[in-house]
Amino acid sequence: MSDDDVVLEISGLEVAYSTTKGEVKAVSGLDLAVRRGEILGIAGESGSGKSTLAVALLRLLKPPGKVTAGSAIFRPRGRSPVDLLKVDGEELRVLRWSALSYLPQGSMNSLNPVMRIGDQFRDVILEHAPERKSTLSELVPRLLAQVGLDADVARMYPHELSGGMKQRVLMAICVALEPDLVIADEPTTALDVTIQRVILQSLVDLQRDFGVTLVVISHDMGVHAQLVDRVAVMYEGRLVEVGDVRQVYKQPKHEYTRQLIESIPRLGRRAS
Repeated sequence: MSDDDVVLEISGLEVAYSTTKGEVKAVSGLDLAVRRGEILGIAGESGSGKSTLAVALLRLLKPPGKVTAGSAIFRPRGRSPVDLLKVDGEELRVLRWSALSYLPQGSMNSLNPVMRIGDQFRDVILEHAPERKSTLSELVPRLLAQVGLDADVARMYPHELSGGMKQRVLMAICVALEPDLVIADEPTTALDVTIQRVILQSLVDLQRDFGVTLVVISHDMGVHAQLVDRVAVMYEGRLVEVGDVRQVYKQPKHEYTRQLIESIPRLGRRAS
């Protein structure tokens, strides 16, 4: 696989948290290549290091957490490769939204409660792509339509939207500038089953329509089964298995992976 086929190459990533009893490793020796244009799932139970991996890559890790080793080479189209863990703050700011977007866990609370939805789109677009100012009146309704929302949503405030609508607004903002890579952390958390299905379909549609590479972090193995091309399984901060999602679900190589798959509820199974 050539460099052109890999949008993000993580090598030897180590993340630790300082405690009164010393450092505790949250991510240990992680190597992972994210292929351009794929949907990659990061699976594992709570505490396995999934979200720590995401915030470390995006340089959003807060003390006492810190990256202690490794590299994360990001290869956005039309730009020189950069190490996300070492690039200076200004260059990273330029990359955010335009080349690299993040849909955080609990993202429904990430919208500004006192700004209309349309103004929140405009803030992102004008800050990172001011040359698109003249197209805003057409761009915002089009982005909302991409996630199944009416153009009238642009005039509304976040409190007027349901949880699923807020989630779809954030998803639309994430792809507004057509980034190379979107990292979505637990995108279906706190949503009912019906809305979860809508969110998953919206993610598939956005990946297809915008050609972005999508990394989906979720503890829900059912989400990965429905959505991703490949799945990477984390256990106690380590990557224990990576492979094509169908192959992994059919013949898991690691016992922990097998147990995760067995945890998926199935019709007709008796509760133990």
